[in-house]
Amino acid sequence: MKKIPKAGSTAARLSLLVLSLLSGGAGMNGAYAQSITGGLYGSVPVGASANRVTVTNEQTGFKRELPLDGQGRYKTSGLNPGLYTVTLRQGEQVVAVRQVSVKPNSDTAVLAVTAENQGGPDALATVTVAGNSAQTMVLPIDVNTPELSSHYSRELINSLPLISGNAESIARLRSNVRYDQNTTGLVQLGGASPAENRYYLNEFDTTNDRTLLGANRLPREAIQETEVMAGSFGASWTNATGGIMAQTVRQGSNKFEAGYAMYYTPATSDTLMPAEKDIHNGQGDYYRYTSNNRSEASTTNYLWASGALVKDKLFAFVLLGDRLPSRSYTFSQNRESIASSQSKNLLLNLTWNINDDHTLNLTGSRTWSSTSTDTYRLLKDYTTQVGAFSSSSYAPVTERMLIANYHGNLTPNLELRLMGGFLGQLNDRAHGAEDIPYVDAYNSQTQKTSNIGIQDRTVNFRPDDYWRRGYKGDLSWSLDNHKIVFGAEYYQHFLGQDWHTPQAGWYTYYDRPNTVQLPNGEQVSGKYVGYYFNREFGRMVSINKAAYLEDYWKIGHGVMLYGGLRFDKFVNKDALERPLFSFPTTSPRLGLSWDVHGDSSLKVGANLGRYSLSMPSNFSFGVAESHLEQRKWYRYSGIDPNTQLPLGLAQIGSTYTAPGHDGTPPASDQVATTNLKAPYQNELQLYVQKAFNRHWVGQVDFGYAELKRVINSTCYGQGIGKYANAHGYPDYPSDYECFELNPGEDVTVTRDFRGDGKPVSLTIPAAEFGLPKPKHKYIHLTFDASHSRSAGEPWYLNLSYTWTRSFGNDNGFLNLENRNAGYIGQTGIYDFPETTRGASGNLTNDIRHAFTASSAYYFPNGLRTSGILSMHSGEPVSCFGLNPDVNSLSYNWGSWGHYCDASTNPVGVKTAGTSGRLPFFWQFDMGVGYDMTIGAHNKLSLDLSIQNLFNRRGITDRYNTYSADVNADNTIVPDVNWGIPSQYQTPRRASLVLRYNYR
Repeated sequence: MKKIPKAGSTAARLSLLVLSLLSGGAGMNGAYAQSITGGLYGSVPVGASANRVTVTNEQTGFKRELPLDGQGRYKTSGLNPGLYTVTLRQGEQVVAVRQVSVKPNSDTAVLAVTAENQGGPDALATVTVAGNSAQTMVLPIDVNTPELSSHYSRELINSLPLISGNAESIARLRSNVRYDQNTTGLVQLGGASPAENRYYLNEFDTTNDRTLLGANRLPREAIQETEVMAGSFGASWTNATGGIMAQTVRQGSNKFEAGYAMYYTPATSDTLMPAEKDIHNGQGDYYRYTSNNRSEASTTNYLWASGALVKDKLFAFVLLGDRLPSRSYTFSQNRESIASSQSKNLLLNLTWNINDDHTLNLTGSRTWSSTSTDTYRLLKDYTTQVGAFSSSSYAPVTERMLIANYHGNLTPNLELRLMGGFLGQLNDRAHGAEDIPYVDAYNSQTQKTSNIGIQDRTVNFRPDDYWRRGYKGDLSWSLDNHKIVFGAEYYQHFLGQDWHTPQAGWYTYYDRPNTVQLPNGEQVSGKYVGYYFNREFGRMVSINKAAYLEDYWKIGHGVMLYGGLRFDKFVNKDALERPLFSFPTTSPRLGLSWDVHGDSSLKVGANLGRYSLSMPSNFSFGVAESHLEQRKWYRYSGIDPNTQLPLGLAQIGSTYTAPGHDGTPPASDQVATTNLKAPYQNELQLYVQKAFNRHWVGQVDFGYAELKRVINSTCYGQGIGKYANAHGYPDYPSDYECFELNPGEDVTVTRDFRGDGKPVSLTIPAAEFGLPKPKHKYIHLTFDASHSRSAGEPWYLNLSYTWTRSFGNDNGFLNLENRNAGYIGQTGIYDFPETTRGASGNLTNDIRHAFTASSAYYFPNGLRTSGILSMHSGEPVSCFGLNPDVNSLSYNWGSWGHYCDASTNPVGVKTAGTSGRLPFFWQFDMGVGYDMTIGAHNKLSLDLSIQNLFNRRGITDRYNTYSADVNADNTIVPDVNWGIPSQYQTPRRASLVLRYNYR
């Protein structure tokens, strides 16, 4: 067998770094979901006589003796991230020494070299993997879990041209992650909508449960590691039909370090920060007016320090951030808005190594941010000629967060993890004048509405308060070939909010050339004015409780079976904090991990499971808020020249109060079916990971997800009345309130069907009610190849290609086809049976081909270059239009369908996702950096990152509404914007980062 050179040679270090990626013992220590700690495993070299294994960390003073099992294997967990030394001894004689980089939420394989390879116990006493290489390398294959995830260190992310550096931009480094530019600005994982992902920070779920869009975040400089899972995770993680993005906070050590970082974004300019382009419709009018928008340069400063408060025991990392005030100038048709924003933040992370078996981590942060906005009228439409002052607003936001983590090895086979956390956000979104109405006018020819009054706010917000607290704990018991995990978690969320139109109301002037029908039943034409008032308020509480059981079972050499069972109970309350919904759900999970060669060089994995998701606070708010919505219509004789208020009003018909919106929260059986169940989907994942020579790791993974049940709203109360009339209740009138249901399933409702004041339960078969089942099938096949950085090959490269097929009638929690990121569970796609016609087709994430490449090269003189190339085939386009029947249910409710086929008269149905595709997309981002060492303790780094280097302005969306109205004779009024480009690729953006480290 080939001899390994002596440890002192360069060849030895390079060879052993390669082997560290390829080899390791077959330990039983599975990965821990959501953990801020990690582990390692290995085995005594074959032929060696070592009987003692010691793990130490020079930076923290950590030391732990590890027992060996009957096969010479060792394992440990609960290690704070960092560089650890593993020493194998026979008595007091050192057999071998290994250095490994332990990452959070992962187990690292320790290099195993046989005695024969060593040339005897004295030929090779020390084997070292360089710490600086380990920090940016791709992790060795973790065979102790069936989960498939991607890990990214702070050092690697800082080397790539990622201007934001948030979890979403990191997730997009793989081609199977879809960027939702047109609706949310977030990412789609596992084919689900962006509202179905979960975010974690130091094990605490920080997902924004008011909308499920995004999360409460910490500054980029505070984050050490990021892990991304695109689905198919174990029972101890959570319940989510999308993916997971988990991050951990930087920690201190015995070594004192301090630093400064400056993030600088240039002002709007033709070179580094070009302005957005204007968009015009087919008549030459503005659809979007942005060419004169501009921003000043912005600067964010960070000061940080880390070190030991008590050597070997108590460590701290502290961060102070200050974003200096900067202004942006935004123009609309007749207004200029000048917004000035700034923020400050403070973070402290404490790590207490109670002893070598118990550790406690405490993270606390506060953020203060604010935006002040002054608005001015323009002297002429679509100019920069600023006139009189119009209004001002001030919107401060205060955020606080506190997270505690404990990990303890109670015995060699019994481990305990505990987590508790709290976050809160007090948000004042500004409050304008209440005694001045908002007044605008609608032009029937251009189909545009313009503000003509003094008031420029359509909505006034009172300060809203959002907070959440959560607790989690689990106990792991290692027994022979099993590792059994028992766990439970509890989260409570609160949202209090109130918004409304100005108390003086909202008036809109109309001049209709044709006769139209109003919601109150009156038909009008010519000049008239509409009045609108809306108020929505409440205090919403929701609770998520869960318990789970997992078994990691080693059934043979290198084969591990995983079985998990998770029980969740999602509870939502109404605006008065009364019980509203309760959704119990059970989710089984199965997994397989096969270490084919027994050396962590080839892994075959599989996962099969059921996944559900809780409903956010704005779901409860949308269906059970206190909501008052009224409309009136008037003929008028004149207009006040100052306020533009109509004079001489004569009301047309009766006041219209929207069904269910009279200001009183409705009862739960009036807003939903009584058999409402939690949404869920099934997922399958198959993959192979292979480590090759020279630091290459290849991966192929196949994923299949099928949506089985959703919660959404319908306004088809006529379906209840029709069935009731034919089944014993002939006098029951049709309902007119919208309500929640599981589309495509039997509808059980409670109503006063007999008219005697006594509620009766009635079940309507799904086939009779007429709504289709939700359908969303997502298939992907992804190929990845990654090269890790080493001393001999100082470059990083990841290549990722994905083929995708996504089709059905439902994206999940959001209506992405209609660009609707509004209330979850009220997307409107199931409003009536007629609006679901043609809805089953290609979904927005049906991107057949996608490719992403990211790279970084490190020159010996400190220069660094990096790049990210992203490209994908075009997204399918759907068309939305009104049913060409003024007497139809959907038209009277203002609901939209797929009535876009102009080849028929009246207009027919055009299947979703078949109205063409957007053009092929590509973008190249580039980064240049330089690292300079000054003396023994000082390091200076400078990075310039440029996204969309070539300033490509490809079309990324088209306006997809076909009809603007329906005339009284059922002819369509075409929308003048139909088919125009409505969104372009974000122009070139640049960022400069200066970092100084004292070490």
